[in-house]
Amino acid sequence: MRNEFESQPTPELNAALYKLQAVLEQPDKTKTGVHGAKYADLNDVANSIRKANKKADAGISFTQPIVSQMDANGKEHLQVITVIMHTSGEEKQIPGLPLTAGSNNSQEAMKAATYAKRGSLMAAFGITPKDEDDDGQEITELQNYQQKELEQKRRVQARVKQMLMTTDKSNMATIWASIGLEQQTISYVDKLSFAKTNAIYGAVKYANADMIEEIEGGE
Repeated sequence: MRNEFESQPTPELNAALYKLQAVLEQPDKTKTGVHGAKYADLNDVANSIRKANKKADAGISFTQPIVSQMDANGKEHLQVITVIMHTSGEEKQIPGLPLTAGSNNSQEAMKAATYAKRGSLMAAFGITPKDEDDDGQEITELQNYQQKELEQKRRVQARVKQMLMTTDKSNMATIWASIGLEQQTISYVDKLSFAKTNAIYGAVKYANADMIEEIEGGE
């Protein structure tokens, strides 16, 4: 699964999104909130996109998997990924809102997933329903989360590059193979997704730990 930081050029998909958004109408508000205000739920938002796609004959489809990633400290993070696909074979993957991992209440977990998918889908397609107080909060939360994740990724990447400079060259091929790549230059770390950055961080730590153990064992 490609990440937005590793994306390939998508000219046909971009043109199709332009056509879709040109005819996109704000979703119907079929639900009533606790304060009596009408709002558009996930189904309303998705239907609005599908109607625009059909009207524009844009050839776009989408899906929203929830992915699990482990950070460098072994903590699990759940996140919605909106995958926008085009009939040409091009696709974009857009990180969305985070979820809280480990909920024992299935109803609350489903509610959180629906909330995250709705906000993420709106952000991915540029949907901005009026008169919904929660929407601005959702978009702001998404933007803040993405910025925080990007900053954290860059910190880990900087640390990985420092560690690679002092890593035995004989371990390099194995380290890169741990994330499914042939051996790359150290600067290539900047092109990795957050998940792969964390994965290679663990591989470098493991490789360096082996090296330290060999040195200590030989004394």
